[in-house]
Amino acid sequence: MAAKYHNILIVGGVSLPDPSQMTISDYDISESERNANGKMVSQIIREDVHKIECKWFVLRPDEYMVIRQAIKKKFGLSVNFFIPDQNAGGSLEMYAGDRSTPIYTYEEGRPVYKDVTLNFIEM
Repeated sequence: MAAKYHNILIVGGVSLPDPSQMTISDYDISESERNANGKMVSQIIREDVHKIECKWFVLRPDEYMVIRQAIKKKFGLSVNFFIPDQNAGGSLEMYAGDRSTPIYTYEEGRPVYKDVTLNFIEM
């Protein structure tokens, strides 16, 4: 029987295991330099670029593989989540950023992962 998740984070139509921690941030991309008078000159190139930082305290191999299969293509992922600055759920095109997969222990020869992290960054 397949595991049931709460649809907190859906990637490419696949519900990922519920993250233990999830930090959603948005930031602006700017280009800045100083002019001949030493004054800062800045231009906003893009506003409100979203980033999701996810952490799972413990993942069994089957749960971990759900995540890895969902992010297999790495770029152009449709990620559905609650977007705080829109006060609603929505879908954004994102890519899978840095990942870490520490092994905590082994059960029956299969790894149990601890403190797995994965970032999603808006494209």
